[in-house]
Amino acid sequence: MRKKKFDGSISEIMVAYQPNQELDFGPVRKMVEFQIKNGIDGLFMGGLSTQTYLLTMEEKRRVGEELCNAAAGRVPVMMNVMEDSIKNAKQLVQDYMDIGVDAVCISQPSVFPYTEQALVEFFDEVIPEDYPTYIYNVPQTGNTMSPRTVARIANAHPNVLGYKDSTQNISALQDLLLQVNDPDFQCIAGSDALTLPMLAVGGVGVISATSVPFPKVILAITDAWYNDDPIGAMQAQKFSMKVRKLLKTASDMNGYYYACELLDMPFHGTRMPHNMTYMTDEQKAFIKAGLQEMKLI
Repeated sequence: MRKKKFDGSISEIMVAYQPNQELDFGPVRKMVEFQIKNGIDGLFMGGLSTQTYLLTMEEKRRVGEELCNAAAGRVPVMMNVMEDSIKNAKQLVQDYMDIGVDAVCISQPSVFPYTEQALVEFFDEVIPEDYPTYIYNVPQTGNTMSPRTVARIANAHPNVLGYKDSTQNISALQDLLLQVNDPDFQCIAGSDALTLPMLAVGGVGVISATSVPFPKVILAITDAWYNDDPIGAMQAQKFSMKVRKLLKTASDMNGYYYACELLDMPFHGTRMPHNMTYMTDEQKAFIKAGLQEMKLI
């Protein structure tokens, strides 16, 4: 089975901060080299794991520049736009196009409850013409899009090539695939838990957090699938779920950050309260022992 651009396993790279809370791109560059060395299919930034809602507009542009420069054309790069303001969203889309990302991804607005028509109008305003674009359905925004809404947007814009889904609703995903007109429309899982289920119902892969510290764990699923080995893909999915469950014993993304630290690729700092990134010694010991048992460190 032949892969297209953004098929397979894509890693969502985090950001790091200096002690003064300014962005630190050293860890990003180091992680990109690690990802490419391990065969990752693509890179993504600008979502929740990137803490994009804590960055200024200029910092978001800089993140896109640094990621593209680090990737240097070796793997495709997708940058996400997560803005409530139509003006800011359009500006960031243009910034990423100017930088030369391989595709832009656009999330729905948050905070205010949007009607279906309002969501359609938002995307109609923000989606660029003739540039590869993906839609990202983020339930944390409080404006989860229905399959009909996503299909209305995609069918009205031929350059909308696909959809990142974080709803974890396989039934809704199948409904969407029945409604989109493009037979090559790329549905991408936004959760590692749905990598194989996504592929099984006609999706193309995953944008993953687990693949940041452990790219080969997720690549084992998608590579097996694209090599016509569904049994191998199922075994790899089960193993990835063990890894995911272990990392999630710490709150938020902290288990993933700690795994990166154990691999000598730390992503330090935050602009959130200290408690949001705190891990107990017991949590660290539990995760480290589990990763050692699985022979990942």
